[in-house]
Amino acid sequence: AGRHVRIPKVWDDYVPSSRSGLPSQYVATLAKSAPGPPPLTSDPSQTREPSPSPSPAARSWTTEPDGFGVYREYAKRPQRDPEAHVTLESVSDAPDFEKSPAQDAPKYASIAWIDRTPPVAVTSTGTSSDYGPFANATQFRLVDHLYRRSDNKSLDAFDDLISVVRSPGFSPADLAGFTAKKAEHALDVWTSPSGLFSAEDGWHKSSVEVPLPRTHVKYKSEDSAPSFTVPGIVHRRLLPLVKLAIQDPQSHLRHVYHWMAHKRYWTPPSSNRVPYPPSPIRIYTDCYNSDAMLEAEEDIRRKPRVLGDTPDMEYVVLPMLLWSDATQLSSFGSAALWPIYLYFGNLSKYFRGHPTEFMAHHLAYIPVLPDALKDFYMATYGTSPSVDELKFCKRELFQKIWLLLLDAEFMHAYEHGIVLTCGDGVVRRIFPRIFTYSADYPEKVLIAALRPLANCLCPRCLIPKDKVTQAGTKADERWCNCKRQDTDALRAKILRARKNLFKGYSITGKMVTSWLNAESLTPIQVPHNVNFYDILAPDLMHEFELGVWKGIFIHLMRILQGDNAIEEFNGRYVLNTIPSVCFTYLRCRMRRMPTFGRDRIRRFWHNVSSRKRLAARDYEAFLLTIMPAFEGLLDLRDDQIVSDLLFELANWHALAKLRLHTSVTLDIFRSSTKHMYDAIHKFAENTCPRYQTKELPSEATTRVQRAKVANACAQPSGTRRPIAFKVHHTYKFHALGDFPDYIQRSGPSDNYNTQVGELEHRHVKRFYARTNRITYEIQIAQKERKRSLLASIREKDSFRPLSMLKHDRKTAEIASAEVRDRSVHTNTRQAAARALGLSAPAEHHVIPNSQRDGFNIWNFLDDHETDPAIKRLLGADAAPEDGFSDEQTGGVQILDDRLYQHKTIRINHTTYDMRREQDTINPRTHADVMLLSSDSNDDTYWYARVLNIFHAHVRYAGPGCTRATQKMQRVEFMWVRWFERDLSYKAGFQHRRLPRLQFLDANDPDNVSFGFVDPDDILRAAYLIPAFEHGGTTELLGPSKLARRLKDDGGDDDDDDWCYLHVCMRATRDIFMRHLGGGVGHRGIGNSIEDSKENATRRSRRGRGRKKAIGARVGNTAQPLPQDDSDESDVVSYASAVEDNARSEQEKGQQPDVGFIGGEDSSEEPDDPDGAGKDMDAQTNTGADFSDHESEMEQRDDTDDEADDSDGEQIDGGDNHQAVVSELEDSEEFNDNGSVDTVYAAEGFAPL
Repeated sequence: AGRHVRIPKVWDDYVPSSRSGLPSQYVATLAKSAPGPPPLTSDPSQTREPSPSPSPAARSWTTEPDGFGVYREYAKRPQRDPEAHVTLESVSDAPDFEKSPAQDAPKYASIAWIDRTPPVAVTSTGTSSDYGPFANATQFRLVDHLYRRSDNKSLDAFDDLISVVRSPGFSPADLAGFTAKKAEHALDVWTSPSGLFSAEDGWHKSSVEVPLPRTHVKYKSEDSAPSFTVPGIVHRRLLPLVKLAIQDPQSHLRHVYHWMAHKRYWTPPSSNRVPYPPSPIRIYTDCYNSDAMLEAEEDIRRKPRVLGDTPDMEYVVLPMLLWSDATQLSSFGSAALWPIYLYFGNLSKYFRGHPTEFMAHHLAYIPVLPDALKDFYMATYGTSPSVDELKFCKRELFQKIWLLLLDAEFMHAYEHGIVLTCGDGVVRRIFPRIFTYSADYPEKVLIAALRPLANCLCPRCLIPKDKVTQAGTKADERWCNCKRQDTDALRAKILRARKNLFKGYSITGKMVTSWLNAESLTPIQVPHNVNFYDILAPDLMHEFELGVWKGIFIHLMRILQGDNAIEEFNGRYVLNTIPSVCFTYLRCRMRRMPTFGRDRIRRFWHNVSSRKRLAARDYEAFLLTIMPAFEGLLDLRDDQIVSDLLFELANWHALAKLRLHTSVTLDIFRSSTKHMYDAIHKFAENTCPRYQTKELPSEATTRVQRAKVANACAQPSGTRRPIAFKVHHTYKFHALGDFPDYIQRSGPSDNYNTQVGELEHRHVKRFYARTNRITYEIQIAQKERKRSLLASIREKDSFRPLSMLKHDRKTAEIASAEVRDRSVHTNTRQAAARALGLSAPAEHHVIPNSQRDGFNIWNFLDDHETDPAIKRLLGADAAPEDGFSDEQTGGVQILDDRLYQHKTIRINHTTYDMRREQDTINPRTHADVMLLSSDSNDDTYWYARVLNIFHAHVRYAGPGCTRATQKMQRVEFMWVRWFERDLSYKAGFQHRRLPRLQFLDANDPDNVSFGFVDPDDILRAAYLIPAFEHGGTTELLGPSKLARRLKDDGGDDDDDDWCYLHVCMRATRDIFMRHLGGGVGHRGIGNSIEDSKENATRRSRRGRGRKKAIGARVGNTAQPLPQDDSDESDVVSYASAVEDNARSEQEKGQQPDVGFIGGEDSSEEPDDPDGAGKDMDAQTNTGADFSDHESEMEQRDDTDDEADDSDGEQIDGGDNHQAVVSELEDSEEFNDNGSVDTVYAAEGFAPL
């Protein structure tokens, strides 16, 4: 029959190449003569009506679908299309993409709202009034160099300074009498006549009054009580900031503001699995297409129009996104800053999310409560304030500052709107609205004026503290529906409590707390004129990455510490230079966790369990890679429970971080939230009680240090204390359930994640380094303004520093080629891109043109004659496998018999959120790729390891040749080693396991383990993690230097491979959506919407045991798996084991283990006599899934596979908008204790 040669499925890499069906965001990539985007249509007969259809009376305006099938639906026709001016380059995120001249026009990444006028032509004297406070270009360029470069000067910074001194227009004579002090003063006092940097726009210092209550001291009213003046509140006025930010006519972002709210829909490609045409699916990408924006716009539309407004004047919403968080300014000392940042939600998050775009408006810097307040309190009352009274003052100060910011002028605009001429020239009445407030939990309760960690600890609902463990259950859903509301009744309670407080009653007495304790309130009035509980956004970074996941990770380390498996775990993550005897202890070799992408997964240099100075991104990397590293470290029962837990946590996190959601992915997200909660419950109920966990050594050390700081005379014990799993008792655990609904309300989580504010902190930290460390708040504010002013002047100056000129020279040839010809197939343009190391976003891949590293094919084969990797190339049996005759193969002629090899290839691909990204493939570092499978019976994707990257000059002169084929052409190809799916291992979303791969056995004559791949067939890079538990093997391929070029590929020699590797399905958001299915930008390539719905379900546990078998691949084995069709005997033996285990436990006076379902204990069901198991909730499973995971010992026949396919839940495919149904809730499971010991050794686990 011959060997099967793998030929990947051909697919189209969608990029705009014609004017028909172009996505609206790609229109500007065509020539200037290209027409604009399709006009909006208001014909009701042409209006698309997504399911469910709007009422017949409703009228909407829709755009034509773009090439992805995406269109927008407006309630009212907008006057400007905000996506008409967005280019392909602007949605291309990789740093090595070339930029068109239009994209390079802004010379510096600068503040979007800064005035941009044509550059100033500098004369030899270098004087111009456009240099703001500076008399000439010489003075400006020196000061700008000081502010533009970092404090840590480098050689590049020195070269830039030299270029400044040598620049045209620079004259030392212009520096006569000029000093740094004068320059600083000039920047401080200079104001523009109008617009930005005018007297209206700037920083102010104000003061607020904090009332001081005292127990047993009675006042007629709060106004009669003494108050302390907190001076020096550094802030900006809110409404002038809003005006100036959106009125700039020179801003390069003036045309991309989304002023009109809209719904975005996607019509998926047709699928063979669904007989009817697909219905449109709602898309959520940003604030301006969220439900909150639509509701706010509908609210102002219902308002009566203001007299004098023209009928065509647009009434629009300005969504304001707020962040505030205190940050430490230095590594030592107590210097800190508490800034409030403001972003505008009308701009795309792809602009707002980049700190280098300077989209954050610094609104205010909140001071700490001054120590002088205690002195004033002592002078007034003759005693020091109590702890509770100080807490009251701190909370009051925060709210007073917000009362200062929300002044009468802003609140009038908030209620009635303000008429402004926007930067795009359109006059609109703008209604500012506070949409989200991003903060961590301590600040959330401060904003909402709640008592932290009190009985009602959640700032969004009224769930009692002792009920947070019920998260994910029906009872929790009922509590979550009890939302907090800022009602008149609530404000009356707070007012009554405050009156009693100033009548002399204790702040903790019943006369105050009786009005507040029911909802854990404080006697603080909040100035926000909105239901501020709704604007408190979920915080993915603090609540999950540094909250729930961090807590679970730490407890897993405690379990390993107690089980003496911690060193084995660390060994799978990091390679240390320690004596070889330690390597033997760590299973002979300390493995490295492979890296991936541009710093996506970095090298773990230190022991992971030590957790030294880790950031949120480090815990995220642990979550992505921990499943293969943790495999087999516990006994089989607990190992499977933990694997389920880790899979569900990573799956939930991937869904939470998606930048583009659809109504389908939101339903999947809700289902995933339930799965995650159930997995945590099962871990807490079944696994944690089995281990006596103690503090980690680092935790014990930290506890001792803190105790000594609190009391220098204390002698705390350094003994590690017992510590239990408490993550599911926290607010953060409860808060995870809010994410799906909040994403539907306000857009995906990256719109309001606190990570955005944390990244902005880097700017104020740089400013702090330039202050005198005394009253640094106002100095930081002044330097922020100076930075903005210098950036605006820089845009007008024709001078460019040397570092920028180097970049210009690198891109000049590309830019000129881009102007000459927009065709993505122009040879000149491709050659220029390859020569300069850049790539056009529209190209699929780029291999450099270099021919320096070439070799003769025959010499190469002679040099590696004994290498098994080229056995097929040397053999004569290759002809029958490919279907070509000897005459045809002989007609392929390679110029000079030479191949040219390359170190890297860059693969460009369109992501699920319709952006362009790039992967770099390097056979030495990142060599694994994924391709589309051409086998309908196989998986969706194939995987291969790139061994080398070649190009050659080839022509074809054999039978059927043409004049074109007889000309020499450059042909690019890659030499790969193929992986195959381990079909004995149940994997995927439904089974909660990562797919497991193995190299094709090169010793099998029916396998073609090596092959050549067209780079056009590659989808993107893949991230494969070794299955550390199973070790390496030499049975698949003999010693080969050609096939084992990847660093850390199984060891330091060329003799072995990993037995298995796991596919990390969540390495990036795009890879996750490739496996989940339903990615908008993927255009149906790979998994479909229907696949994604199935992936939201979980297979039931079948509860079957397995017989021991010999030949499991462990360490250095690769024997075939035994065949065993006696499934019924397995079920009987498993049932007997369960009965024996239950009987033995009853004889000991113990109760058999029971499963945890919905937060309650459930009794055990009788064994299923038919062996078919029950359809049950996967997350409520007590024991390990012996039949679905680690099933190398058992081969199933077709009947069993069909039975497996019938397990699990089913999804109604009748409507794309229908929610993904949850699994059966009344299911129960078998007790698996009886088969743990009997199966453990047979499953390929090597005992520690």
